[in-house]
Parts: sequence; structure tokens; C-alpha cells
Amino acid sequence: MEVMNSPEYPFYKPSVIREFLSQKSSAPLKKWGQNFLIDPNAVQTLFSSAESELLQKSELLIEIGPGLGALSHILYRLNKKLKLYEIDPVYYEWLKEFLPEIDISLGDARETLDDPHGLTCFLFGNLPYYITSELILLSLEKLSGLLGAVFLVQKEFAQRVTQEISSLSVYAGAYGKFQSRKTIKAGCFYPAPNVDSSILTFTANRRFVNKNSYQILELLCRVSFWGKRKKIGSSIKEAPLQSFYPNRLPLDLSEEDIRQKLRESLESAGLSLDKRPEELSAENFYQAVDGFPLQKI
Repeated sequence: MEVMNSPEYPFYKPSVIREFLSQKSSAPLKKWGQNFLIDPNAVQTLFSSAESELLQKSELLIEIGPGLGALSHILYRLNKKLKLYEIDPVYYEWLKEFLPEIDISLGDARETLDDPHGLTCFLFGNLPYYITSELILLSLEKLSGLLGAVFLVQKEFAQRVTQEISSLSVYAGAYGKFQSRKTIKAGCFYPAPNVDSSILTFTANRRFVNKNSYQILELLCRVSFWGKRKKIGSSIKEAPLQSFYPNRLPLDLSEEDIRQKLRESLESAGLSLDKRPEELSAENFYQAVDGFPLQKI
């Protein structure tokens, strides 16, 4: 992979960041989860967590939340097409000046993230804690050519995705494999967050090819994990489907049909409705989706 030179990155010291932001009449905003990596070793660790083979295969690199560009200037060196998504106008203007040849989109990535149709891509994201799951799921669902990703997330979140059976881990796991890598200490950021972070890697390996299957899996996860410590059969019977889907129920089915088909799908996979969702494996849920009577839709 050809490597290019990039401008020297100036923001590894909090004093320099504070001076820069003061000149812009700005400051790190909690509402956008702005915590900047100031440890160059941590930045390098974040980049090195990406599988080199996937980077090589990717035609486009995407970064959500580049901030001041601590990682962006390293990605720039790879001489690949690079797309940045930044919500803050101050950092957007700085990035345009710092890396003028790069495609940068201003706005909330939840609204602006585009699917680069026909292009394979690799994603990096230093994600605000309060919308981490939302951004990850959006990326998995929207980026059809996604080969892999490296996310910087709250340590507890990484553990939830990789070590627990939850609605999130089961659904996200159907798109590929997540692994929790190194811990990044709070002191590596400015301002320092209250908790440590983890590098969470993703390698795409879709369990389903049919879009309907992911709709069914989402439905099954929402219903099964709805009632804390409830048996799955009880949740299927009692879960408030209309509140989950206030506009239209999935697959244009009635409530009665949904509840019946969920029972049938679990039974076809040999799974007891007396089980609690935490007692099942992710593969159990995927087998239930395989058994969902699609031919009757």
C-alpha cells in the first residue's frame, strides 16, 4: 500500500487545544461527546488495530467523528479515498484547512452517512458514548460494502457486545465478528472522560443475505429481550408490538401473525419457549430466523 506524507499533527497537548479553541470561541462540547485523543501511542494503537488485509482491499476509508484529525492525518497517508463525517463546524473548517483534498461532510452522521454504492469500505469511529449503539447499527445496516471497522467505545459497551447475550450483541453479531481489543485509559483523552475506553474491532461476515431476515432478527430480539428475566414465550405473548413499531408493523403482518410466526420459528429451531433469552446463544436466534415461515408472508 502506497504511503503518502501528511501534515504534522499539532494537537497532542491540551494547552495547544485550549489555545486553538479559545481563538475560535469554542470548547469541547459534552452534548457531542467531544473527547480528543492526545496520546500519539494510543492513536497509533487505534490505527494498528485495523486488519491490514481489509484496509488493503477497501476502496474507501470512512471516519466518523474525526474531531481535530488525530487519526485522519494517518489515514490520509494511505493514499486511498477518504470520507470524514464531522458534526462540529469549528472542526469541520479546521479539517478542510488541515487536509484540503479530503471529502468532509458536515452534520450528524446519523443523518448524513451515505452508502458508497459499489465501493468496498473500512470504517473508523471515535464514537460519542451516548449514541454508540445507534451509530454502529446504522453503519452495519447502511454500508453495504463494509469489510471491517475499528471503533473507540466505552469499555463497558465493548464488554456488552463481546461477552454478553443481549439484543444488541445478537443483532449486531449477525453482520460479523466483534472483538474487544486494547483498553485506552481516560488520561489519553482531553478532556478526560469519566471511564476508560476500549478498541472494538469488527470483521464483516454476514449471517444472512436476505434483508427480510435482518428485519425478523430485529423483531425477534426486541420481543425476546423486552421483559427483564421473562421467559421468551411470555414476552412473545405480552410484548407491546405497537410501541416498538408505532408507524407500521414489520413485514406488513398483523400482531397475531407476528406472535404466531415467532413461536413457530423458535419451535422449528428446537428452542423451548420456557427459556429466557440469556440462556440461548446468538446462533440459536439465527436458527430461529432461518425457521421463520417467510413463504407465508
